[in-house]
Amino acid sequence: MKIKSSLFLVVLLAALLVFGIGNHANAAPKSEELKIWSAWPEKMDPSKPGLQLLITMINEGGKSVNLSAKYIGGPEVFNPFEGGDSLRKGVVDMAYTAGAYNTGGIPEADALKLMKSKPWDDRKSGAFALVNQWHQEKGLEFLARASTGQGFQGYLTKNITKPDLKGLIMRVVPIYIPLIKALGATGVNTAGGEVYTALERGTVHGFWWGGREIRPWGWHEVCKYIWGPPFWTVDVYIMMNKKKWDALDPTQRDFLTRTMMEYERKTHDAQIKEQEEITKDLLTRGMKEIKFSPEDEKWYINMAYTEGWKAALEKSQRVKELQPLVSK
Repeated sequence: MKIKSSLFLVVLLAALLVFGIGNHANAAPKSEELKIWSAWPEKMDPSKPGLQLLITMINEGGKSVNLSAKYIGGPEVFNPFEGGDSLRKGVVDMAYTAGAYNTGGIPEADALKLMKSKPWDDRKSGAFALVNQWHQEKGLEFLARASTGQGFQGYLTKNITKPDLKGLIMRVVPIYIPLIKALGATGVNTAGGEVYTALERGTVHGFWWGGREIRPWGWHEVCKYIWGPPFWTVDVYIMMNKKKWDALDPTQRDFLTRTMMEYERKTHDAQIKEQEEITKDLLTRGMKEIKFSPEDEKWYINMAYTEGWKAALEKSQRVKELQPLVSK
């Protein structure tokens, strides 16, 4: 009887142990709410539907893994150039930002705008892993490119039909400086909020902008020409605090990875359609589109990439490894 009782207890304990482990494995992950910050005001997203689509996809799909997202603000919370450092310190969990704002901490981020490849190809070629490695070294996790359906566009107040800006003054931010010398223009660093007045007064004769959505600022009212073809790829992307990423349940990380892959395709397709619709509206409002000759267009785009890579290499020689993976 004692032997049978002992055997029964052993079997019972084993069953309870297995049952407990199974229950633990199947238990829902701890509820997590990700605090998301954007480098732009919510209603002035340069890569629509980027920010809102991101939040919606996480909140709708994340219910199954107890994961949600909350927008905590934009540049009114902290300066866009402080976004990477704030994310690294854990002030926020996720950032919707641009490579141009993060070259101070991650100099290799300057090359993001030069990636001709599609995000889904980057995950196969090793480009995604390489960019993520550069971010991980700084305590960050690279999650997705958010604006591959649009390029950078030139705008002018004057009817110039060739890629020649001699004698003109262009409003610039650092990423456009490599273009200025090649095109013969003078560059002036002007805050975004001052662009309308500068164009209106003739202080500047034009600018470049990521994509064609310039209507929220009213720039189409004082700048009448969409100048030349788009070039590069708008470098808006999503990154996360690495400690927060590592602390998530594996099912939550898996969900985010799958969601980001789907997100990249959706934003790409939506932005191509959006650019076409915006262009039609701008032309209806009185803007004119200046198209270069095939020869001039080829020269212009080649110049933009040549000068862009030259500048990126000056910031970090490590981008040499990325260039062949993303230049086709």
